[in-house]
Formats: sequence, structure tokens, C-alpha cells
Amino acid sequence: MTHPEAAAALEEAELQQHMDRHREDPAGDKCGRAEVAEWARIVQLLAPAGGTYAPDTDAVVQDELAADAEGERAMQPEDGKRGQEEEVKAACRAARAPGVLRHALLRTLARTGLLDSLSEDEQAAVNRLPDSDPAAVLVVNALLARAHEAGPGSRPGAAS
Repeated sequence: MTHPEAAAALEEAELQQHMDRHREDPAGDKCGRAEVAEWARIVQLLAPAGGTYAPDTDAVVQDELAADAEGERAMQPEDGKRGQEEEVKAACRAARAPGVLRHALLRTLARTGLLDSLSEDEQAAVNRLPDSDPAAVLVVNALLARAHEAGPGSRPGAAS
């Protein structure tokens, strides 16, 4: 685009803005003002050089494109982080599913040797607990595992 072509486009944008000034929607005028300002900038850019306008050589356009590209690059890690966070949350939800918790508690009880000695009421409670209080299952399971790993001699009040 040459300087005269840019000047003509500026005049056209100014005329359009002038014609639209009586619009009922004043928000639409922002676009007209921005367009006029951009054409004025391009006309000023071409005035001293007298050459042709190309967005590839316009520093403002190139800066805007670089900022947009940087914004895109910045968003990609956030999207990746969000995806990873969603995966972690999904894994946590799956790990807290009543069936998974019930299986973990039964496995710990079996490892400690307590599973076979549970009464019917105790077995029923073990089966209901994951559905009613998943957080309690995690705590009880961790306590049973720690107590089993510590062994009988390390419990408070145990005879030495």
C-alpha cells in the first residue's frame, strides 16, 4: 500500500466515523476510532518514506504479533498444567472410590492378620465405611499399616 492509498483509506475511515456518530449504539464507535487511529499511524509512517506499506515491515504490527505469540506460548504451559492438575484430581477421585478404598482396607487387614478374625458386625462396618466416610478409611488404613509395621514390641504399654 502506498502513501496516497493509505491517506485515502484514512479519509474513508474518518468519513465513516463521521457518518456513524449519530448511532444509537455508542459502543460501536470504539471500532471506528481505533480504525481511524490505525490509518493515521500508517499514513504518518509512510509520509517521510514515501514508500509502500507492508505489515511485515511495520514495527508496531510486528510487536503486536510477537506479543500475541508470546501470549499463546504462555497459555500453553497453563493449559498443560491444567491438564495435569485435572489428571491428578481424577486419579485422587479414583483412589477415593469406595471400591478402591474397601479393597485397600481389606488388603491391609489381611496383611496384619486381622481380616480372618473379624466378626460379622466388624466385617459389615468395614464394608460400609468406604461409602459413608472415605476420609476415615484412609486414616484407619494408614494407622493399621503403621501399627503393623511397628510390630508388637513398639506399641505404648507393651511389655518389653
